[in-house]
Amino acid sequence: MDKKVITEARLEEALERLLSGCPIRVKPEGTLTLNKVNKEARLSHSYVHKFKEFVERATPKIDTFNKTKKQAIEGMDLGEAELTEVEKLKADLKREKALKEKYRSERDDAKTAQKEMEALNATLMFRLYELQEELGRKRLVSIS
Repeated sequence: MDKKVITEARLEEALERLLSGCPIRVKPEGTLTLNKVNKEARLSHSYVHKFKEFVERATPKIDTFNKTKKQAIEGMDLGEAELTEVEKLKADLKREKALKEKYRSERDDAKTAQKEMEALNATLMFRLYELQEELGRKRLVSIS
């Protein structure tokens, strides 16, 4: 066999391992890149770029893989992409932080509304007192 065909087959196998989530030579964390495919196939630096056809076939696959993985991490769709344990924990932590921030803002809004209602209530109570005083003075009848 030709060395070029063998090397391209190594690249294809490396890409399939990375897409399936079980790489042998690189860590599964992070985004998938051509350089990561190159390292998984145990080729020298940027050697993958000598195979233009492979790069053209692999780039759309890599882009869709990264997009689904990013959506899964952001919590939009957890079933599509396979995430590592660390990425799952990071996604959970991100969701928890977002929920806490949402709850804090709701709490602060509720406290602000409560203070406004208390101020309005105090104003109305004072006005009621003034009206009672005014009515009390008018109802005074002098007995002669």
